[in-house]
Amino acid sequence: MADIDNEPQRTIKRFPISFLNDVVCCTQPMPRELAETIRALRLEHRLDYSNVAMALAESEPDSGQSFGYGKALTELACLTLNDHDPQWK
Repeated sequence: MADIDNEPQRTIKRFPISFLNDVVCCTQPMPRELAETIRALRLEHRLDYSNVAMALAESEPDSGQSFGYGKALTELACLTLNDHDPQWK
């Protein structure tokens, strides 16, 4: 079993809400790095959709908005990575 204390910490890059909005609206393509980060947040850290949005946004999104953003970003990450594993989707 791996020792969590010895594993390197992943730095989460945060994005402006306007950029995340453009990704959700498909006016900006989702960068692969962002998709991989979302997969890690869902699989390794077990974040729910709302907390995915909170972790990625530079400023806190509206609490009602965060679930929808997190869900949409997760779905787009699945498409970007062509990984439809239900454990993180």
